[in-house]
Amino acid sequence: MNQSKGLSALGYLSFYFAPFILPLIVFFVTKDDFVKHHNKRAFISQLFPIVLGIIYFISFIVFVVTDSNFYGPGNLFEGWIFIGFIILAVISFAIAIWNLVQAIKVLR
Repeated sequence: MNQSKGLSALGYLSFYFAPFILPLIVFFVTKDDFVKHHNKRAFISQLFPIVLGIIYFISFIVFVVTDSNFYGPGNLFEGWIFIGFIILAVISFAIAIWNLVQAIKVLR
């Protein structure tokens, strides 16, 4: 295994321990185009769940502030907030699997 394959795979695997920070650092530090390409892809894929999480958090806060019956029985788990959380979890899980598959492909 050469160093460029290792750094590229590490960019994808950083989803599990340093999401979006490590690929960004490696992207700016390295001069190898192969490593830059894969770390850019890893950065974008790892930034996507964070952006969705921020959007979900903002919509959750808006829902809590604007809904006068928020604390009613069963209101929190009914509707779009619960569905949004499930969608966010599924997308994050899918991106985690995608990053793992990409790391394995780079190492081959």
